Amino acid sequence: MTVRRILLAALIAVPALMPHTASAEISVCDLHSPYSLRVQPQQLVFTRSAGTPAEIVIAGGRLRVDGRDVALSTADSRRLADYERGVRDLLPEVKAIARQAVGVAFEAVGQVNAAFASSPSDARAQAKRMQALAVELERRIEGGQEWSDAEVEGLVENAVGSLIGNLVGNVTAQAIKIAFTGDEAAAAELEARASAIEKGVERAVERSAADLEQRAEALCPRMLALNEIAGALDVTLPGGGRLDLFAPKP
Repeated sequence: MTVRRILLAALIAVPALMPHTASAEISVCDLHSPYSLRVQPQQLVFTRSAGTPAEIVIAGGRLRVDGRDVALSTADSRRLADYERGVRDLLPEVKAIARQAVGVAFEAVGQVNAAFASSPSDARAQAKRMQALAVELERRIEGGQEWSDAEVEGLVENAVGSLIGNLVGNVTAQAIKIAFTGDEAAAAELEARASAIEKGVERAVERSAADLEQRAEALCPRMLALNEIAGALDVTLPGGGRLDLFAPKP
């Protein structure tokens, strides 16, 4: 058995554990936004790296676009205040979903760690490190005065990615050792372990992903109501455009 074949067999479970790349865009409830959202104590800040406007700030019924205040009617000011309040009301459940997603990712990594650690002591050390990282991620998600969707995704990506890097190193070392010794029985055992852990991880992730999806979908009526508020705004932005924070997915 070649090194390549052993590695492919041993690492087959790993790709499913990698989180989605942190994105500057938001997609939820059949709606899409080119913006990343930061919820701050006194304002909502929508930003994007390409296109105009680049920054939209909603604060207490006021609107600022690319650093300039925009004049609003009384009705639009009230709509923006309602929009901001609605976003803040959603935040506790959004944070809860994010914490659950962290738990799913770390449970999956934990299963692979237990199966492929180079020794029991290494498995325990890695498990301890995972627990500390998970606690820190949950603290970062729950605490603080700000929330940013892109930053939370980046935190999870970096944490899980670093853990997987260690696991890949362990599996690679085992596979290379087996390849050089030519031990077909050990190669078969490693391949069987990889297949078993793949199935276990898939089952665990699928169950948890279904629950996460259900929780996220439960927020959709409120998200769609917020989008209706934004869609009812009469304000025209500098340059003649409308305030399109979200739009139906194409």
